[in-house]
Amino acid sequence: MPNTQTTLQRKPQSGGLNANFLKIFAALTMLIDHAAISIVYTKLRHVSDFASAWELVHSAEATQEQLAAISAEFMSLFTVLQTMRLIGRIAFPVFCFLIYEGFCHTKSIKRYLLRLLICAVCAELPFNLICSGYFGESATLLYPDMQNTIWTLLISLLMLCGLKHLEAKDVTIRSSMLQMTGQFLLTILACLAAVFFRTDYSYLGPLLIAVFYFCRRNRRLQVILGCILFLPVNIAHLFAFLPIALYNGERIPSKKFNLFFYLFYPAHLLILYLITLAL
Repeated sequence: MPNTQTTLQRKPQSGGLNANFLKIFAALTMLIDHAAISIVYTKLRHVSDFASAWELVHSAEATQEQLAAISAEFMSLFTVLQTMRLIGRIAFPVFCFLIYEGFCHTKSIKRYLLRLLICAVCAELPFNLICSGYFGESATLLYPDMQNTIWTLLISLLMLCGLKHLEAKDVTIRSSMLQMTGQFLLTILACLAAVFFRTDYSYLGPLLIAVFYFCRRNRRLQVILGCILFLPVNIAHLFAFLPIALYNGERIPSKKFNLFFYLFYPAHLLILYLITLAL
């Protein structure tokens, strides 16, 4: 495979936001989301009328009188939980964009894939403990209903490698048609893989990253199509595309920062879970 750094990267622009800012921004919004489903949710479960109140606030048939009867303590914590989760919706599209940008600039795609694989494996158990406690009946080390987000990004990165490999070497109608067909099928395959393995955000990850790749020469189109893709999911996702639109292409290489960024995902999940045990 040719060096992606020489074929896909764009020159940095003056002003705007650099890649490190986007990484910190995505990490913080993700932390807020995960703190909601771990710490806040655990405190919410300690409220005396939790079971009945939780069912009511998620029921479309609940009346105003029933909702008004829910304790103020529960409603206060529930409002905090929902607000933090909305903020957390911002993180994923930014992470997808960072994966695409990392692919464009990496000097070794093999090392990039290996780093993501190690991060995904290390994060799986603490991810299971937190998500099974929130989405399932109780916290457990094995939670087959959902795999952590890094697996989604890893599938997407493998897809990008394939999309790049399928780029036609000569410009003819036949080669262009073969390229388009192959890239379309590969994108569908990546989406199906995310669905099959039940990774977090499912097919939306590969699909969004494919949008970033195919529209790589037009940032405005990347943002518009990304917003269209995520609008039916949750309107809060749209706020993620503001920092993406303001990205100036500047990357500040730092091995320590990159190492911290990879360690942060599994580490913060484990720390949050340990905090819930102390509550």
